[in-house]
Formats: sequence, C-alpha cells, structure tokens
Amino acid sequence: MPKPLVGLFDALVELFMSVSRLLGLSYAELNIVVYCGLVPLGWLALVVLRQPRYKWLLLAGTLALAALTLVLRQPGSTGQSFYNYNIRVLELLGRATGLGYLLVSLLMGVLIPAGAAGLLLLVPRRRALLLWGGLLALLLGYFMLGARLS
Repeated sequence: MPKPLVGLFDALVELFMSVSRLLGLSYAELNIVVYCGLVPLGWLALVVLRQPRYKWLLLAGTLALAALTLVLRQPGSTGQSFYNYNIRVLELLGRATGLGYLLVSLLMGVLIPAGAAGLLLLVPRRRALLLWGGLLALLLGYFMLGARLS
C-alpha cells in the first residue's frame, strides 16, 4: 500500500477520534453520523444550492440527522453493531476485490462521496434532485449488499 494512502487513512482516523472526543460521541457513532447523515445531507445541500425550492428537504434532513444522533446516544442503541457490520462489509469488499480494507475504506469513505458531490454540481439543475435520490438508493444498496456478503 502506498505510504501517502496509509498516511491519509491514519490522518482521517485521528481526525475522527479527535472530533468524537470533542463531541462526546464514540468513534462508531461519529462514523454513522458522518456517513449515514452528514454525507447525504451534504449532497442535499448541493441540490438546494442549485435549486433553492428544495430548502424544506434540507430542513427535514437536518432534523432527521439530529434524531439519528439522539437515537445513537440512547442506551442499548445498535450503533456499535451497525458500525461493526459496516467494517465487516469493507473487509469483505477489500478481500473480494483484492484492494484490501484500507483502500476500499478510502474509496467508499472519501473518493466516492467526493465524486458524487462533483456529479451533483455538474448535472443539469433539473436532474440534481433525481441524482440525489439515486445516490441515496445506492447508499442503501451498499448496506443491503453488505447484508448478503456477511
């Protein structure tokens, strides 16, 4: 594995650990909030930037993210289980593709979300909301694929 990629992965883990301590969330909870909440919400913000009439969706998404965070903080929450499940999926995808866990994690956690954001900025405005819906469907599909793989 190239050292710059290992360094990037390590830096992101350290950043997540620092932010989780700052917010009083576990590392697993922060991962769920970021990848299941903030990333799709960020994509939606790009849609709203291009089509302001969908501001109400951004408000609804923000409220849903707040609710997700509160649910994760409840005793007996399945947050750690969901996080562990996603780690297993990344490990399985890493083995299945021959790329390894670290590279698959960077692809799924950095490159693909950034590429999706770029697409949302480049697609014709009238198609942005449809693309966002498609990205959400792909995200759900990823979780369902994991259920089949694990």
